[in-house]
Amino acid sequence: MTETKKEGEVPDLTEAILRGVQLYYTPILVYLGSLGNCLSVCVFFGTKLRRSSSSIYLGALAISDTGFLISVFVVWLNMVNIGIFNEQGFCQFFIYLTTLCSFLSVWFVVAFTVERFVAVQYPFHRQSMCTVARAKTVVIGLTILGIMTCSPTLWFSSPRLKTWDKENVTECLVAEGWEASATIFNSIDAILTFVVPFTVIVVLNILIARAIYRLAKVRRTLTTETRAPQDQMSCSQNPRNIFAQSKITKMLLIVSTVFLCLNLPAYAIRADNNPPRSIELAQQVCNLFFNTNFGINFILYCTTGQNFRSAMIRMFLRRSHGKSDAAGRNSNHGNIGKYSILINMSNTNHIFNKKYQ
Repeated sequence: MTETKKEGEVPDLTEAILRGVQLYYTPILVYLGSLGNCLSVCVFFGTKLRRSSSSIYLGALAISDTGFLISVFVVWLNMVNIGIFNEQGFCQFFIYLTTLCSFLSVWFVVAFTVERFVAVQYPFHRQSMCTVARAKTVVIGLTILGIMTCSPTLWFSSPRLKTWDKENVTECLVAEGWEASATIFNSIDAILTFVVPFTVIVVLNILIARAIYRLAKVRRTLTTETRAPQDQMSCSQNPRNIFAQSKITKMLLIVSTVFLCLNLPAYAIRADNNPPRSIELAQQVCNLFFNTNFGINFILYCTTGQNFRSAMIRMFLRRSHGKSDAAGRNSNHGNIGKYSILINMSNTNHIFNKKYQ
């Protein structure tokens, strides 16, 4: 009996620790991650970076990540006894939003990975193929595709009454009668959001890393070669352009690699209904890593993206200077107003004195 009790205490202790982590970590992740994503959108769409096609993908990625974090927060509210996620309508909407945002996020990562591959593998075609207009078209196309592909979840999910510990509890689960269809949809979803995109990302990242190594060799060769005049080199052969493209590619390579590492465990430990307790706990840990992926990109941009840091600093400096200039103009306007009043009063007194002399 003693040994059985000790064996049962380990999962209980692990579950308690895990629940405590989820209780405090999730709202912090949602708040800081959403704030970072909003700042990322401002930098990518509100600075000179908006002229880069990669910024379109990364800005769209930040928006979809924020949508996912909002859904995570609504689910987390169940832990503090605010069960709006289990209400009719909210259940279907947030399941749909979660599915849509995770679909879009993975395919936006695929999109900018493909673009980076084209940029480093075919540099002469980069300016004609990697354009802002093309990036916007791809983002809109993926969004429309995601909206249609994820729409079945609106029918597959529904609040259902379940009995836990002899208590009736309403939970957002698979709608009654749709279990078989939901299983088929989950299999298709795993292929569309895991198998295909992850294969593409892994293969292209290997090719991109090899291309970066070659670009580094080319840059060293071009910077040491002094016989070729700089103005006779093409744009793609210019050492500065090669170095700039290499820096952007390295940042995006790190973003996509972190994306793979944080997403892979959650997909690898997917299990059917009623899994063993150890598998269920492992799934919860993997889901924490999975959720972290949607709130960590801003940190990656700041630590690995020199252009991103510079654009963000200039954005804040420009706004602070704009506020100080506006305050100065208001102050000067107030002073001018005071001087105008004094001048008018002086003129009035002059006229008054002259009239009655």
